[in-house]
Amino acid sequence: MNHNTKTNNIMEHSEKNKTNSFLLVLTLLSIVVGAVAPFIWSRFIDGQLGIITLVLVEVLLLVFILISANSLWKKSGSSQWKLKSDKKQMKVYTLKTPGEKLLKIKIVGRLKSIRLASILTLMRNPDSAEDVNMFDSHYIDDSMYPELVYYTFKQKVFPPFKVREYVVKSEFSQDPVSKEMKFNFVAAPDKLPVNKRCHRVTKMHNRWRYTPLKNGEVEYEFVYDAVDPGGYFPYALANWLIPSMLPYAFAKMPKILDKEKYRNAKVDYVQEVGQPEEMMI
Repeated sequence: MNHNTKTNNIMEHSEKNKTNSFLLVLTLLSIVVGAVAPFIWSRFIDGQLGIITLVLVEVLLLVFILISANSLWKKSGSSQWKLKSDKKQMKVYTLKTPGEKLLKIKIVGRLKSIRLASILTLMRNPDSAEDVNMFDSHYIDDSMYPELVYYTFKQKVFPPFKVREYVVKSEFSQDPVSKEMKFNFVAAPDKLPVNKRCHRVTKMHNRWRYTPLKNGEVEYEFVYDAVDPGGYFPYALANWLIPSMLPYAFAKMPKILDKEKYRNAKVDYVQEVGQPEEMMI
């Protein structure tokens, strides 16, 4: 990058900061005016005309505040992971990318005395959907199993929002040396006909990583990256709700994996720690 390019980038960044600062000041000023106006408006215009004018001014201020707040939020972000919480050996991070409204979320934790086959069964067996509060799950295309499968599942959402329908491409790989397992879940909305009774999530790329440690534990890392929850679901509500709810879901994972169907699960394409490759089932 030459000197002129660096100078131009610095100038553009400075101009953006000035614009954002000015918009922030206007937004804060609008909030103050909107809060104070009902108490002093009668000094300027009273009677029915005053009430109508006040309501109109308050509506215009509210519209401006919402639009400017949306613009400020969308432009904000450092594209860096920031620690949100660290409780019970589970760390939750959030990341805001400039130009995007929804937060990315990363959860890092550990599982004790867990077989990799148990994790894999929970992750890829459609019969396990109910254990993670999903339903109506089945494979769409498993011709490239186990490296890649297409399947679907649904998730209930509180009223008035429709049931969410996920149609995903699930990619799996395992490192032959470290035994680390990786999963990619990418939205593949065109793999099934549209279901008008549900809202189909069309943009999603969630990533999982399970890494066996020397002490016998398995470290997991989950990255939640749903670009748009869709279905008129407010992004502000999603940014507040999802980072708070995901840790509760992950806290239940050890109890779920302790069920007999997971403890005794056998998967012929996963290699357990310490298991020679020729002994794979």
